[in-house]
Amino acid sequence: MVREPEAGWWAEQARQTVTVAAVRESDAAWHPETVVAELAHLAVDDGLLVVFGSSARSVQHTMVAELRIRLPRQEVVSIRVRHRHGDLLRDAAVVERLLDAGRLPVVVTPLATLHDVTAEIASYLRADRVLRVLRTTGGAELRPVWQRSAVS
Repeated sequence: MVREPEAGWWAEQARQTVTVAAVRESDAAWHPETVVAELAHLAVDDGLLVVFGSSARSVQHTMVAELRIRLPRQEVVSIRVRHRHGDLLRDAAVVERLLDAGRLPVVVTPLATLHDVTAEIASYLRADRVLRVLRTTGGAELRPVWQRSAVS
């Protein structure tokens, strides 16, 4: 007797790679064209979530506008998320639905909660990797902070 694998197994096989990029407002301003170019490049191949730590209360930032210009065929959706345990699961579920629909979510959160929000949403999404901006003498680069190990 041959059994079909469970539906969850099939869903896992079809799942796209999910990358979470944690970006501080000050790092995005260091070399904005480089940061936006790298994020746009990732968004073409992966499911990308940008978690943007900002001291401003608005979700309208230059980086979001630049992503919209560079990715005209992809809807860039910015949402404000605060680190409140009761709401964070709901916010993570909204982000997951946006990714599943092929959109690029940009989560704007206070700078003080950037790391916590990034970690919790990345865990909820079962992200494949988490990146952050590293300032370099030649500009800025997205570097891995964490990457899921391959399962054999």
